[in-house]
Amino acid sequence: MSKQILVVEDSLTQLEQLKYILEQNNYLVKTASNGLLAQEILQREAVDLVISDILMPEMDGYELCNWIKSNQDLKETAVMLLTSLSDPKDVIRGLQAGADNFLTKPYNEHFLISRISYILLNKEIRRTSHISDAGIDVFFGGQKYFINSDKMQIIDLLLSTYENAIHKNGELAEANKQLMNMHREIAKKNLLLEKLNEDKNKFLRIAAHDLRNPISAILSFSTMLIDDVSVKMQGEQKEFLEIIRQSSEFMLQLLNELLDIAVIESGNLILNTETHDLVKVIADNVSLNRVIAGKKKINLDFSTTMDELNLIVDRIKIEQILNNLISNAIKYSFPESNINISLSREEKDATITITDRGQGIPPEDMPKLFQPFAKRSPGGTAGEKSTGLGLSIVKKIIEAHNGKITAESTVGEGSVFKVYLPIET
Repeated sequence: MSKQILVVEDSLTQLEQLKYILEQNNYLVKTASNGLLAQEILQREAVDLVISDILMPEMDGYELCNWIKSNQDLKETAVMLLTSLSDPKDVIRGLQAGADNFLTKPYNEHFLISRISYILLNKEIRRTSHISDAGIDVFFGGQKYFINSDKMQIIDLLLSTYENAIHKNGELAEANKQLMNMHREIAKKNLLLEKLNEDKNKFLRIAAHDLRNPISAILSFSTMLIDDVSVKMQGEQKEFLEIIRQSSEFMLQLLNELLDIAVIESGNLILNTETHDLVKVIADNVSLNRVIAGKKKINLDFSTTMDELNLIVDRIKIEQILNNLISNAIKYSFPESNINISLSREEKDATITITDRGQGIPPEDMPKLFQPFAKRSPGGTAGEKSTGLGLSIVKKIIEAHNGKITAESTVGEGSVFKVYLPIET
């Protein structure tokens, strides 16, 4: 004859899940959503086992269990409490209430059915056990508890608690094993990604080197033809040559920056550092960029209160930083505007500030400003193109010097870039 089980659970989802599992294992199941409804069922008919959640409204699992064990007609009914066992005092409270067994959440079907079978097989033993009316006092966690359970029931409950702990330990061991396997797989994938990244960088270096010479030749010859006054060209022909020159110039810039990115990502960025006067380095760079700025009638102004400031840096890389930031300021500034470059000393840093009064950077573009291929919108004020690589290269070079770069911008008002380079003392 099938055994009858009463499931008491306030969560409808968990109640239906537990009911389904039990019915699939040939148990007759009754359900109640709280302790009070469970009382009504138990007063009408007998069941072989009560499986009750502990945390429930109106009457919790401990109260229901205590009521069952205090009722002369129901005290032989086995009670299993569902708990997370987050506190050892749960076991003491279970003993106080007279619970026969614990099952921790979450549980798997096999373990649940095994536990129920154990309880039902030992039900006759529990029925013939002698319950001491005197009970005993137990001190635990600085508090005194009165336990009115017989030895067999105490052993049964503690064994179920221990078995639960062993079961959870097994689950943790299996989870740890899976975690270790995942860790090994991730390590393999990382090695593969490193190899693919190395192959990609190698391909970029080869491609860039092979393309740079012919692109440089196209740029040089197109520039020569445009500048050669002895060559008579119609307006349309000169326009085509200018397109060729601008396109080849952009391609050469892109190839050079792809080479820089490949070197940086391969971890082979080498700084050839020497002591240089940063005041002179910036002044020279500003003078060179005045030619480019002049084409848009933009004024470049460099100011500093220092006669010199010596830093240990890679001069070529610092010039690359300045060229990028100043050319960007020119690119995104309006004609006949001003760009201010300043150098100051702030505590232990040399601070280079480049301020333009151009179109500014939209707020949505700011988070990705220093990421590779992150192009700003809109483009240059004279239609200038951008590779989207320059600022990411600048950031990496600055970080290689143990410095940092920041950017602030307001649309329609302009942008401010600040480079902080540590001063060796």
